[in-house]
Amino acid sequence: MVLHLKKVSKYVNRLIKSKKGYDFPNWNLTKNNNFWLNMTIGPRGSGKTNVILSLLEIEKDGMLTGENHVFWISPTHDPKVEEFASKYGDNMTFYDELNIKTFNEVIETIRDKTTEWKQKKYIFDLFEKYLKNGEDSLELEEMEILLTSGMLDEDTDHKQMIDSFEHRFPPRSVIIIDDSMGSPLISSSQSKQGKEFIRWLIRHRHDYTSVFILSQAYRGLSLSIRSNANCIFFMPCKDRATSKSIFDEFSTVFDGRRENYIEALDLLDKQPVGDFLFVYYDNDKFLRMGFDREITFTNDDDADANDSEKEQKTDLPKKE
Repeated sequence: MVLHLKKVSKYVNRLIKSKKGYDFPNWNLTKNNNFWLNMTIGPRGSGKTNVILSLLEIEKDGMLTGENHVFWISPTHDPKVEEFASKYGDNMTFYDELNIKTFNEVIETIRDKTTEWKQKKYIFDLFEKYLKNGEDSLELEEMEILLTSGMLDEDTDHKQMIDSFEHRFPPRSVIIIDDSMGSPLISSSQSKQGKEFIRWLIRHRHDYTSVFILSQAYRGLSLSIRSNANCIFFMPCKDRATSKSIFDEFSTVFDGRRENYIEALDLLDKQPVGDFLFVYYDNDKFLRMGFDREITFTNDDDADANDSEKEQKTDLPKKE
C-alpha cells in the first residue's frame, strides 16, 4: 500500500518543522559525514572513471542503497559505467548532456525525494503519537492527515511500511559530471547558466548532495568551483606548470610548503597508471596516495620522498 501523499501534501508541508541538520553516517574514506565537492583531474585515459567507480563501490552504503541515488551526467557512454550500473539500476540515473535543463531536472528530482521523505516522516511520527496517546492527542488537522493519507486504512501494512523507512535522515544524492568541459555551467562562472549552477553548488549540502566533476584540465573548471571544492583526485600530468597551480587552493594540506607539493608530485610520477593523489580539506585535512596510503612530510630537505608514504593507513570495507 502506498501513502496518498499528494492528497495531504499541502497540509503536511505547512506543518513540517525541518531540522537544521541530520546525523548522517560517516563516509568510509573520510571518516566524517561532510558532503563531497570533488574535482577529479587527469588526462584522457588516466583512469578518472575507474577512480569514481571505485569510490562508489567503497561508499555504496551511503550512495547506492535504499533511497540514495547517483545521477551520472556524461555525453559518452562508458561500458564500464554501464556494467557497474547494472548492479545498482534502481539507484542510478543517466543523462546525456550537462545543460541548464538537465541540471534543473536533477535538482528538482532530488528536492522532490527530500520532500517525500519529510512528508512520510511526519505522517509516521503522527501515527506513532496516535498509537501511543490516542486520537485525543492529535489536532483535528493532524487526524485528518492520517485519515486522508491512508495510514489508518485496515489493509495498510503498517509494520512493513514503517520498518522499511529510514527515520533518521533523508536520502543522500550524488551528481557526477563527466566529459562536459564544453558546458558553461562548469567552465564559465560569469555566464548566466554558470552563475545559476554556482549559486546552487555553494549550497549543495542543503540538498544533501555530493558532487564529483571529472575534467582533463584543472583550470578548465571555473574558479568558483575550484575555490569551493573540499577534495581533489589528481592523476599524473605531464604539464607540471598546470599541476603545480593546485598548490594555491590546497596549500595547507602540504603544510604551506611548495617543496612538499613538488615532492608529492614526484612520488605520484613513480606510481603505476591509475594511481592518484587524494587531497582533502574540510573539517579535517589529509593527503593520500590512492584511497588508503597516507602521505606525511618531514622538515628534512634530504628526506627520501619514498619515506613520506605510509601504506594502508585507512581501513576500507572489504569487497564482497
